[in-house]
Amino acid sequence: MKKKEFYTTIVMYAVISAGLIVTNIIFEYLDWLLLFAIILIGYMYFRYRLSSPIQKFSNRFNMLVDYDLDMESAIKMSLEYIEEAPTKGIKALLQVYLGMAYYNNGEYQQAINTFKSIDLSKLNSVYHILIFAHQAYAYYELGDQEGFDLALERIRNIKPKISKKFIGYANSYERLLTVIKNLEENPQEYKDVIEAHLARHNGFISQRLVYHYRLAHYYKTIGDTENMDIQLAKVLANGKNHFTAQEAEKMFQKTVDVDDYIFTDEDLEPEVDDGDDDGGLAEEVIDAKELEVFDDDIDNLEKKGGGK
Repeated sequence: MKKKEFYTTIVMYAVISAGLIVTNIIFEYLDWLLLFAIILIGYMYFRYRLSSPIQKFSNRFNMLVDYDLDMESAIKMSLEYIEEAPTKGIKALLQVYLGMAYYNNGEYQQAINTFKSIDLSKLNSVYHILIFAHQAYAYYELGDQEGFDLALERIRNIKPKISKKFIGYANSYERLLTVIKNLEENPQEYKDVIEAHLARHNGFISQRLVYHYRLAHYYKTIGDTENMDIQLAKVLANGKNHFTAQEAEKMFQKTVDVDDYIFTDEDLEPEVDDGDDDGGLAEEVIDAKELEVFDDDIDNLEKKGGGK
């Protein structure tokens, strides 16, 4: 829903609701229970009109970034949606996507700037975890240890404020970032965590790229150049312009042939979930259906309509 459609819908909803109330008072034709039901149905339709385009955007974004590796299109789409965002809450949510697109495109400082520009008060606290985590990732690639440490600390500080439903999600990011920070001191723990959180393939090529890129850092740290290059070759052979491929190009020592590591269709088949949930890392934006993404003004409409 674009801005013009949003405000038109608001006006129509208000006019119809007021009309029903006036009709009820003047003609005593509708009982208040029926009136409430009509207004509530109208509100739910209005809410659907807001959330449905966001869900479609999210699905399209994830395909562009995680499967097509077309970050430029993801950035363009995000900017277009932000320009037409009907509420501040939806704008903030779309900026999260934009920041992630910049990060995955290797535009680390632009990603950081985008995340910093987000009005965090308009988002559910669990989104703050996602924002701070990707800020930390971006700072890491820039070699900014101070920025990395600050972002990690912000994750730790925000954890008590998020729903218990998402605490495993927050713990996963905190754990992964902590072992990245301590890679030089404890490379084996780093490898164990990378394997635990990223080894299970989810069907998206981006997840494979991140896994092999992170694992390459382990082999670099222990001085195993050949195995480092094997991991990097898998990234270079399949990563297009993904940030992992950009960084792999800088690290690659050319001890193996990149063409030997092109993924086959079988390589990209998602692994069957064995039900052993270890609280693994969620590498994509949380489903828009799961969280509140509306402005206070919209929530006030719900209260006026008899909602919670």
